[in-house]
Amino acid sequence: MGCCASVLSRNVDDQPHNQEHISQTATRDTSDRSTQSRQRTRRPNLPLNEHYNEPVRNHVWRSKRRTWTRAQLDRERAEFFETRVTGRPEIWAAVSTVVSLIRSGDLNTAQGIIDAAGITVPTGDLCEGCYDEQGVLYKLPQCVVSDPENMVPSSSRAGSEDSGPVGYEEEEQDSGTLSDGKLATDDASGDELISQDVERRREEKGKTSERDLIRVRARLSDRGGPDILISIGKGQTVGFLARKVHQEAKLKNDRRVRIAYLGHLLNEREPLVDQGWKTGHVVNALVVSPVHDLGLKPRS
Repeated sequence: MGCCASVLSRNVDDQPHNQEHISQTATRDTSDRSTQSRQRTRRPNLPLNEHYNEPVRNHVWRSKRRTWTRAQLDRERAEFFETRVTGRPEIWAAVSTVVSLIRSGDLNTAQGIIDAAGITVPTGDLCEGCYDEQGVLYKLPQCVVSDPENMVPSSSRAGSEDSGPVGYEEEEQDSGTLSDGKLATDDASGDELISQDVERRREEKGKTSERDLIRVRARLSDRGGPDILISIGKGQTVGFLARKVHQEAKLKNDRRVRIAYLGHLLNEREPLVDQGWKTGHVVNALVVSPVHDLGLKPRS
C-alpha cells in the first residue's frame, strides 16, 4: 500500500508541471504561426523614396446595371479623358495610352510607359487607382480600363445606339422631332446636332409657356467669355441645353458640348432642375473634341 500511494502521489505532483509545459509549447507554436503569417503578408521594406508597385494587369469584370456595345465604350472613354480637370495632363495621356495597350494585350509596353512616367500602381489594377510621383491619385472606371465580359456585339443592337454616331443623348421620344425618334446626324464629324427640319417641327408643335421657361447661364471652356444665356423649358433635358449652347456659341460641327455643374457631368437624358441646378447658378459647357482626335476608331 505504501508503494502504491507513493507512486500515485508522484503522478499527481507531476501533473501541474506537465500541463504548464504543454501550455507553453502550444503558446510558442501559436506565436510562431502568427509571426510566419505576418511575414508572408508584409510587403518588402522599400526606401522612403520608392513606392510599392505591382505589374499592370487586365481588369476582368461583368456589367450588372446596363449593356455595353463597342460604340458606347468608345464614347465613354473619349469623354472621360477629354473632361479630366484634376491631375497632370501628361499623366492622363500616359494612362490613356496604357489602358489601350492593356486592352490589346501588350502588357510589356504598357508597363514600360508606366515606369517611364513614374506612375505607381499599388495593386496592378488601374481601376483601384494609380499615383504620380507627387502622390496624386488617378482613378478610372471599369468601362474605361477594359471591356466587360458580357459586352453586346454591335450587330445584335442594330437600329439602337450603335446605328447612330457619337453625339448628344436623345431628347424624350415624344418630342415629335423625327419619325424614328432620332435627331439629324452629321456622319463625318460623328456629332448629333439639331437640323433646320427639327427646329421647324418644334416650332410647329408650339412654344413652351413663358412660366415654364428657365434662363441658364453657360460658361464655355474654349474661351474667356462672355457667358451664353439660354432659355429652355423646365422639363427639357440637359442634352437639349447642350445643343442650344452649341448653336448659340456657333461651334464647329466636329465639336460637341457636355454640361457640368458643381464639378459633375450631368446626365443628358434628365432635366437640369432634376439634377440639383438652382436658378441663377452658372453651368460649365465643356467643348470636347470628336472621338477620332483621340486616336480611337470612329463609330461605324
